[in-house]
Amino acid sequence: MTTPLKNISCRRCQSRKIRCDRVAPRCDKCESIGAECTYVPRKPRTKKQASDTNENGVLSDVLRRLERLEDRWGLEKSPDINDHGDIPTSLSSSNIDQPLCSDNSHAPTIPSVIESILSRIKDPQSRALLFSNVFSHLRTVESSFFENERCTGAIAAAMSEIEYLQNAAADPTPTIPEIPKEATRSFIQNYYECYQFEGFKIPLEKGFLLSIPDLLDNPHVQLDYTSQIIYHTIRLQGIILDPRPYKDNGSLIRHLYRKCLALSDFWLENIQNAYPDLFVAVLMTSMALEACDSDVAWKMLGHACKIAKALGYFSVDGNPEGTDGQPPLTERLNINEIETDKNRKRFEFWHLLRTDCLFRLSFGKPTLMPAGSWKVNFPDPTITGIDDEGSRFIQIHFLASMRQALVVLKYLDWMDLAPDLDPVLHDATIDSFLQEVQLIMSDWNTDELVRMAKTQVDTWFCVDMVFSSYKFLVVLHQSKKCNQNRHKLPPQSVDISRKSVQMFQSIVGSSLHAFWGISLILLHQFIPFFILCLDIIGNPERPGIEADIISVTWISDYVQKMVEERTELTPVMIIMKAMVLACHRGRSCPS
Repeated sequence: MTTPLKNISCRRCQSRKIRCDRVAPRCDKCESIGAECTYVPRKPRTKKQASDTNENGVLSDVLRRLERLEDRWGLEKSPDINDHGDIPTSLSSSNIDQPLCSDNSHAPTIPSVIESILSRIKDPQSRALLFSNVFSHLRTVESSFFENERCTGAIAAAMSEIEYLQNAAADPTPTIPEIPKEATRSFIQNYYECYQFEGFKIPLEKGFLLSIPDLLDNPHVQLDYTSQIIYHTIRLQGIILDPRPYKDNGSLIRHLYRKCLALSDFWLENIQNAYPDLFVAVLMTSMALEACDSDVAWKMLGHACKIAKALGYFSVDGNPEGTDGQPPLTERLNINEIETDKNRKRFEFWHLLRTDCLFRLSFGKPTLMPAGSWKVNFPDPTITGIDDEGSRFIQIHFLASMRQALVVLKYLDWMDLAPDLDPVLHDATIDSFLQEVQLIMSDWNTDELVRMAKTQVDTWFCVDMVFSSYKFLVVLHQSKKCNQNRHKLPPQSVDISRKSVQMFQSIVGSSLHAFWGISLILLHQFIPFFILCLDIIGNPERPGIEADIISVTWISDYVQKMVEERTELTPVMIIMKAMVLACHRGRSCPS
C-alpha cells in the first residue's frame, strides 16, 4: 500500500506547477500517463537563512532609499517597511545561480489541449511566436481557459486560418521609400527636442548623428554596426514622436525595425564590453519585443546584463565578487567616480532589473540577475541632482515602477520557493501583494497622472505605469488558490480587465497620429482582453455584457488595422478575431 510522502512534490509536477499527491513510488499525475516520477528531499534551511539575511540587508537598504526618495515627493512610508527598517523574508531573490545569457527558454509546459492545437502549425517559428506572445501570457488563466470548449474551439479555428495563410503564396515585399536626408535630420532634431534625460544617455553626439546621412553616401566611409543601429533607432523614435502624419509612417517604422534587427547579427559578431554596446543591447531588447520576438529580446537583455556587469553596473554600491574573486576591473579603476555617473549607472541598472522581472512574469524566463550578483541603491531620479520640470514624469515613472518592480520580484521569488503552501496562507500572501500594488497606485494616483500628461512621451510613461499595474493585479487575483479550478473567473479580475480595456480604448482612440506599438498590446492588453472575452463567453446573459462586447471588438479591430503595416501581428490578430467571434456567437446562442 502506498502512502503519501513527507517531502515536496515530484520533479514533473513542480515543473508543470500542478498539485502533486506525493504518493510513492509514483504520484497520481505521473501514474496516469506512465511517466517517471522522481522525488527530491527538502533541503536544510540553515544556509538559506544565512543567505536570506545578507540579501535582506541589501534590499532593506534599497527600500529605505526608495522610501526617502518618495518622502521627498510627499508620499507616506510604505507599510512594507517596519519601524526598524526590516523587510519580510519573502523579499529576497532566489539564490539559484543562472548564467547571464542562456539559450534555454525555461518556458512553462504547454497544456496538452494547446499543444494539440499548436501542432497544426507546421512552421516552428510561427509555433514559437504564438506560444511566446499568446499562450505564455495566459498561464494564470489556464483553469478557466482550458475548460471552455467554445474558447478552445475558437483557437482551433484560428490555427486552421493561420495554417492556411502560411500555405498560401506570400505577398511580394513592398518597396519602402528611403527617408529623404532633410526629413531624417528633422526626425533627429525632433527626438532631441522631445526627449532629453541623463539616464541612458545617447553615446553619439547629435552633430555626428546629423552627419550620418551624408556619410552613408560616401563609398570611402564605413560606419560601424553599433553606430548604424543607434542612428536608425533615433530616426525611428523621431518618426514616432512627430505629431504630424507622415506618408507611409507605419511602413517606414516597420522597415527601420527590420533594418535594426538585420544589423544586430553583424553587431553581435563585434560586441564589446563598452557603453555604446550596452546602449544598443537595451535598444535591441525593445526592438525585438516590437517585432514580436520575445526570445530574441530576452537574449538581447542577456547581452545587456553581461556588458553591464563587466562595466561595474552590478556593484555601484558594493563589491560583489566576480568569477575571479575580485570586483570588476572597471570598479577598481573608477574608485573616485563622480556621483552623476554613479546615478546614471544606478538608473540604468534598475531599468534592467525591471525588464528582467517583465520577462519572468510574462514569458516564464529565468532571472538573468540573480540575488547576490548585485548591490545597487536607487539613484536620485533626476540623475544630476538638478530638478528639471521637463523630466518630471520620467522621474515619477521611475519611482512608481521600481516600487512595483520590487513587489513583482517578491511575488516571483515567493512563487518559486513556496509552491506547496497551505491554500489559506497562500491566498493571504497574495492578498499582501495586492495591497502593496493598490497602495502604489493610490500613492501616485496613476489614473489621474494619465489625464495630466501633456506630451506623448509623458503619456507613454503614465500609460506604462497604469497598464502594468492593472495586468499585475489580474495576475495576482488569478494566482489565488480560491480562484483556481472554478468555472467562473474571479469578479476582481474581470473588473480590472474591463477598466484596463476601457482606458486603452479611451487613450488610443483619442490619439489621431500617436504611435503606440505592438508591445502595448502584447505586454499590457492581451491578458485583460482575454479575461474579458472569457467572461463574456462564460456568462452570455449577465448585465453590462453589450458594453464589454463593444470594447473587445474595438481592440480586435484596432489590432487588425495595425496588421496592415505590421504583418508580424497577423497570427495574434487572427486569434483575437476568433475570440471576439466566439463572444458574439455566445451572445446570440447561449449555451
